[in-house]
Amino acid sequence: MTAREIHTQISRPTRDQISALSRLPVAAIVDALGKTGALTPDLKSLTPHVVLCGSVVTALGPDVTVRRAAIDLAQPGDVLVVAGGGARAHSCFGGATARHMQSCGITGALVDGMVRDVYELRTLGFATFARGTNPINYRYPVGQEEGAVNVPVSIDGVSITPGDVLVGDQDGAVVVPRSQVEHIIATTQAAMDAEAKKWEAREGQSLGAVQKLTDAGYRII
Repeated sequence: MTAREIHTQISRPTRDQISALSRLPVAAIVDALGKTGALTPDLKSLTPHVVLCGSVVTALGPDVTVRRAAIDLAQPGDVLVVAGGGARAHSCFGGATARHMQSCGITGALVDGMVRDVYELRTLGFATFARGTNPINYRYPVGQEEGAVNVPVSIDGVSITPGDVLVGDQDGAVVVPRSQVEHIIATTQAAMDAEAKKWEAREGQSLGAVQKLTDAGYRII
């Protein structure tokens, strides 16, 4: 991560690719990624039933001006990732910002920290992931000297690069690297189709689990 840099150009997936990922469950995407890319369970959806999906723009640190610079550089269909360091003492995102972002076509936000105005976020239907809520926001500026826009960030060991795709639903959130988007779409859909056929064939049938455990040495009483 490089402080005090603003990168204005990033490579994004196509709108069709983002739309395809938005229709896939996060759990299935994580499976296709080999159980990688999932963000910490501490980052939860605060807007139930609203899917978060879009190409990532990043704001390093909690400062409001840095965050607004990222918003100004975002394009319709993007998702804002605020790498706020997981701080819980203050919120660094709220309803007014979400309302403006929505008016610009930005589809959601993931905040490594706390947010407020949850009722407004839910009323807007603005997809938001965060560690929790706190009505006390920062007195800005804060950490501006260490901020950056559209640089790679890391959240609990998961790397996020601008232009990656972030997908979030009620199970959690996952980062799909830009270079793997097309492959993950195809792999995830194929696995889901195969799983559906497998369970369709098992309808009303024994799963054979008791016999398997018997064969493994379980004592049947």
